Amino acid sequence: MLLIDWLIDCTFAKLGQSLTLLFKQKIITPQEYMKVYTIIYDYCASPCDCGSRATGYCTCSKDGKTSRPALLYKEINRQVLTYLAEVVKELSVMTGEELVTGYYELWHDFQFCAKAIHGMCLYLNENWLATKRLTDEAEHDTIYMVCLKNWKQQVHAPLEAQLTWAVLETIAADRNGSFVSTQTVDAVRKTVDGLVDLDSKLTYLVGDPPGPEMPDERVRTLSEVYKSTIHTPFLADSLRHYTAKIIKERISPNQALDRYILQVYVLLTAEELRCTKYLHESTRDPLMQLLVDLLIFNPKATLFPTTARDKAQLGGDPKTFVTAIWEAFDRNQKILEGVRQHQRFFSTTLDKVFWTTLNTNAVPKQAGTVVISPAELIARYCDALLKKGTTPVTGGALEASLSRVGKILRYLEDREAFQKHHRLLLSKRLLFGLSWGPEYEYSLLQKIKVWCSAGYDAKLQAMLQDVVASREVSELFAADYARDHALGYDFSVQALRDGAWPLTKPSPLNIPIELERPLIAFREYYQTKYSRKITWNFPYSRCEISTNCFSSNYILQGSAYHAAILMCYETGDDFTVDAILTILGCEQGPLTAPLLRLLRLGILLAVNATGQSVPDQLIISNTTAIKLNLAFKSSKQRINLNAPLRR
Repeated sequence: MLLIDWLIDCTFAKLGQSLTLLFKQKIITPQEYMKVYTIIYDYCASPCDCGSRATGYCTCSKDGKTSRPALLYKEINRQVLTYLAEVVKELSVMTGEELVTGYYELWHDFQFCAKAIHGMCLYLNENWLATKRLTDEAEHDTIYMVCLKNWKQQVHAPLEAQLTWAVLETIAADRNGSFVSTQTVDAVRKTVDGLVDLDSKLTYLVGDPPGPEMPDERVRTLSEVYKSTIHTPFLADSLRHYTAKIIKERISPNQALDRYILQVYVLLTAEELRCTKYLHESTRDPLMQLLVDLLIFNPKATLFPTTARDKAQLGGDPKTFVTAIWEAFDRNQKILEGVRQHQRFFSTTLDKVFWTTLNTNAVPKQAGTVVISPAELIARYCDALLKKGTTPVTGGALEASLSRVGKILRYLEDREAFQKHHRLLLSKRLLFGLSWGPEYEYSLLQKIKVWCSAGYDAKLQAMLQDVVASREVSELFAADYARDHALGYDFSVQALRDGAWPLTKPSPLNIPIELERPLIAFREYYQTKYSRKITWNFPYSRCEISTNCFSSNYILQGSAYHAAILMCYETGDDFTVDAILTILGCEQGPLTAPLLRLLRLGILLAVNATGQSVPDQLIISNTTAIKLNLAFKSSKQRINLNAPLRR
């Protein structure tokens, strides 16, 4: 055992002399390198006194804690820590530029020494450590990683705050226009590279001889040491700096757009060059995105013009709203065209700006009432473009307007709500013949279907196909029926597929005999020709009733419910609500709105048992009498009974 202890002491003494010389001179000759390599190899590979090789499996050191390689591993670690204590002592008295320069120089020298020691301990790394990783649960680092870990703990950790301050002060001086020497710039950049190297891994290529100049494989992504020391503090400092700059210099996109784009472009270009000059490449993209977010997505400097926002909220007009939204979109596109070099950063932020602008601008219908969502406003805008009764927009102008809807819809959050409103409004246009034409409806569908849910375009196409097919069926029926019957009025039918339309559930209604004859005839015709069952949906029907009981003749335009109620008075002048319900064979719910409309127009009057007028909200009483107002007068010849009720 004494011989073994003497061998260990001699080996450690020779190793200590070589490492001390290496740390002092920062250079090692090939002869000295191979000499130390041989000493370590012989020490680790020589047999133990128990007859086995001194590995982790040595019988005299089953736990591996006192084996020769383990002792050597600890001795190298001790020698490194001794040297690093001197490094910390030397750096602790430095500040500012001197600290940055000194840190890099000492790190560069230490990194060379760590690589040299790692190469000289190649046998220890590739044999004993490999065995330990297989037999122990604890992780064992290579010699190079031990050196890096010691530097991080013993040197970097105590000096991290001072180093961060020194680097940020240098960059701040550059930002403020102060002169920064080339030597200082070079020192900062090399220090940054050194911080990245602290998280790198050294890998020897198979077949290459060991040596301090071996190539290393660096992890060039954002290292944790660099992130905590420079990256995160630098981004926070940049945010503070430019927030103050915006307030001080009044940088805002609400000024002339061209001037603002130029300001932002110059600023971003300068920061990109500064980042390339001082920092690691992994900081550039987060910095650019941070600045773009600050300059574009700043609540105090929004790209949505104040005047446009105010216009969008005037009365909830769909056209005004969409026009104002499009102004914001067009403004964003002009900004992108002006900053081509940084488009990828601007594109993300401008999309976020426009998304927020669009989805957070719900508009009040009236003061103090519910609001109209952006989805409903866009659907109403489409309805206004494609609905008869409005100023027609045709040709290129219509296509441009429909294309705008498709582009805006990309950013709409609640597309399900848009689909609901758009489908409902489309059904009304098609059912009541208010659409400018199927070709325009198809054009809009092609522009919005990519942003809508799966199957939505199929539902709309089914509705459009139903309208075309219904027109043909109605024309064929009218031609066949007219040969043998004379109705005395126009009659047309729309045969729609069940489930393809957003219609309410049909409710029963006893149609007057004057209106029932063509319905019965069409049912028989359709079932005979197509073998399909028909269910009438009367709330969506339309009738024109010509009157001759008033002082003037009027044409009343309403639904089948309006016609059925009025035709009750062919046989009498007044009926109770109960009697009307019995005659029509329907429930009170569907009948309430048509009855209220007739009462508020004055065509019908509600009276109680004493003959006094009853407020229309009380007509739900089954005993209330409803009588025909023979004294009814109106300035209009045509009266629309389907207009919405207003109090």
